[in-house]
This record gives sequence, structure tokens and C-alpha cells, in this order.
Amino acid sequence: MRISGYVPLSLVDYPQRPAITIFTRGCNLRCPFCHNGELVTGDGQDLTAAALGILQQRRGRLDAVCISGGEPTIHADLNDSIRVIRSLGYRVKLDTNGSKPEVLRKLLAEDLLDYVAIDIKSSPYRYHLATGGMLGFDIVANTVAMVRESGITYELRTTAVPGIVDLEDLEVIAKILGPMKRYALQQFRPRQTLDPAFERVKPYSRAWFQEAKDIFQGQAEEVIVRGL
Repeated sequence: MRISGYVPLSLVDYPQRPAITIFTRGCNLRCPFCHNGELVTGDGQDLTAAALGILQQRRGRLDAVCISGGEPTIHADLNDSIRVIRSLGYRVKLDTNGSKPEVLRKLLAEDLLDYVAIDIKSSPYRYHLATGGMLGFDIVANTVAMVRESGITYELRTTAVPGIVDLEDLEVIAKILGPMKRYALQQFRPRQTLDPAFERVKPYSRAWFQEAKDIFQGQAEEVIVRGL
């Protein structure tokens, strides 16, 4: 697992636990609104040794590690890397785009994860647009069903990108995915996006997010908004 970035202390990435967040290099999607271009293309600096050093230094002082990306599940040694992290006493949260259910299935079967966050890019009608034509909604929906059935703590989350996600898309998502534990709606940040055209997109207002939250009331046990 190659790491291209890390946050030595995060109070938001792992709910209710201070965590170290690490960002793996490379991604199998090309979401045009993504602002982690260096992570996606794999061009960023290799900080694996530095990140592992931080994990060693802070063992016993921080509770958890959040593995994000890029897309962690494209790394063949992900399971082994998580075993090393857990041996240091950390809980592990995995952020994933849900494109590799077979990888996630093995992680769950080996009890290597404590928390899973799955990105829901948009409704089925816009999924190819949202992922650069690299992924369809059905695969992600199957991943969600598997995680739900496993009993692990999880959340689903959507970055609210105008032109990619509107209220009608959220209504479709809520209807298809059905009852869920936690749904997170995240504000879009138009900076250094993979497609420069998205740097000119105006983010949604607070009022829009309130309407969006209302859509998931009754479907999600908890609905949260991040980034406003």
C-alpha cells in the first residue's frame, strides 16, 4: 500500500475518535469534480515511510486510522497493511468508492475493519458521468448491501456537486438503497478539480442542504452535513 498523504491528527474522519488519516496513491475512477488529482493519477510524493513512522509514534495516544484515497481497495497488499496497523492497536476505518466488493468481502471476513464509509456518487442515471465512465451504480449498490448485512458500523456519503447530484438524484438514491444507518451529505469544494470546468461550479446553499437532509429522514437513522 503506497501512501501519498496523511493527516497526523483528525477529529472528523473517524466519528467520535481521534484518528490518523492516510491517503493511498492511485484510483480506478476519474470523477471530474475530484480535488485530489495527484492521488488519483499516482503522481504524488511517496510518503509511506513517513506515515508508518507517525503510526508508530502515536500508538497508544490515538484510537484509530482512517484509510482513504485515491482508492485503497486497488492495492493488492491492503489486507496485509491493515494487519500491521491493527497490530499497533488502532481501530481501522476504510473509505471506499465501493467498486471492489470482492476486496471488501475478504476484509470483512477476516474482521480487519471497524468502520466503512462508501461513496455514493449520484443516482444510477448519472453514475457514469460522476465517475468518468468507470463505474456503474449496480456494483456500488451490491457493495452497500453486503456491508449492511455484515453488521459492521458504516456510513454512506455523497458529495453534492451541482450538475452531478441534484435533489431528484438523492430521492432516487434514498429509494433504491432503502433503510440505512448514517448518510452524510458533503459540500463540494471547487478547487483543483480533475476537470478544471468544475472549478467554476458554484456550490449549493445551506437551504439546499436542508432540503437534501429532509429527503433522507425516515430512511436513514442519522443524516449529517459536512463542510458547510
